[in-house]
Amino acid sequence: MKFLFVYDGVIAEAAEVAEILAEYGIEPHEYTPVVNALRKKPQAWLDFMMKFELGLEKPDPRRALHSALTIAVAYVLGGAVPLLPYVFFPRAREALVASVVVTLLALLIFGYAKGRFTDNKPFRSAFQTALIGAIASAAAFGLAKAIHP
Repeated sequence: MKFLFVYDGVIAEAAEVAEILAEYGIEPHEYTPVVNALRKKPQAWLDFMMKFELGLEKPDPRRALHSALTIAVAYVLGGAVPLLPYVFFPRAREALVASVVVTLLALLIFGYAKGRFTDNKPFRSAFQTALIGAIASAAAFGLAKAIHP
């Protein structure tokens, strides 16, 4: 049995919160006052929706620098993977082939690791990651060739 809550003209969001609370075994007569009380407090309503509907947590501002550094290092290391062959191969064509091979290998490894850490099928995740990376890099290469033939 679904209850509809009319408060500030938003029915759908209240129904979603009611469904979330019902999943925890809370009865409609118990969650109706809770939903209505949350709707009267916009910040509490937003926090509840972010956490329980979207699964998002409010970021800790003290971790901003750590997060920024982690992202920066990841970009530098990730960007270095396809560029390293150009350091070791004197001819651009050889470096390009090596770059493609090294990048695909890295994408397969990262995709496999992603699959293991997210409890998905690791080999499928590896293939998907490599395929998406290959399509993206082929598109970028094609655009570069189209602009500067």
